[in-house]
Amino acid sequence: MYMFSYFKDTDERLFLAESEDGYSWRDFAGGEAVFQSELGSGLIRDPFILPDPKRGLYHLVWTDGWSSRSIGYARSADLLHWEEAKLIPVMDSEPDTQNTWAPEIFFDTAAQAYRIIWSSTVQPGPRNHRIWSVTTADFEHFSEAKLYFDPGYNVIDACVIDREDHYFMLFKDERGVNEPGTDYKAIRSCRIAKEAGDRPAVSFISELLTEPLTEGPTLYAVEGPNGREWIMLVDGFQKLDYSAYRSSDLVRWESAGELVQLPSEARHGAVFIR
Repeated sequence: MYMFSYFKDTDERLFLAESEDGYSWRDFAGGEAVFQSELGSGLIRDPFILPDPKRGLYHLVWTDGWSSRSIGYARSADLLHWEEAKLIPVMDSEPDTQNTWAPEIFFDTAAQAYRIIWSSTVQPGPRNHRIWSVTTADFEHFSEAKLYFDPGYNVIDACVIDREDHYFMLFKDERGVNEPGTDYKAIRSCRIAKEAGDRPAVSFISELLTEPLTEGPTLYAVEGPNGREWIMLVDGFQKLDYSAYRSSDLVRWESAGELVQLPSEARHGAVFIR
């Protein structure tokens, strides 16, 4: 079963949707929020859930408001009852940090630990984000935050999947302005090497893959009409709508908006397999 975690502009809590095929989605839990934060800002934005089959758990991380130096964390065995909620002060070692946005988790095979990645600006002045990370084996103890990805320009919203011999990452090129016709504010991809260290080698940074004014990419595989394909969902943050793209090779992408039906009001969501 495919699951989709998201929040709403009008209700910044954790919502879920479910789908058998990855195309048609329906509300989970009757469309009611399944978790509300009572920590920090009290908001849940950009929720991301990683299944942990070995422990029989789901790990949730989220953005704790616009200017926190921490990310939210909770765990659940059934996606309905959440416990161990806390704020992880990932950027306390960087006192000029302005924000920690859009955390996601993947298992780093070189580090043999979970790696949490997010976007931060770490100096005064206009926001100029890079992707940072920590590692953890147990979500109780965390390494010191280190710079993970820096292409030399403003980037946010990294999403990583394992491709066996490398990691494939989507990210938003955050340059440009939030107006129609901007040259950036859209999604690119790259390869991340599977190697030890907090700053692995990066290669094959793509051209822009999506229309401008899109962010929050999430990526998953489905069985399409012509076999296995990849679906990328992106949040149209100005029009408050979602777009979908599909690819058979993670290189060439085409619009698939007419194939994917998401819940209304969904913002910056992420897909996982239950």
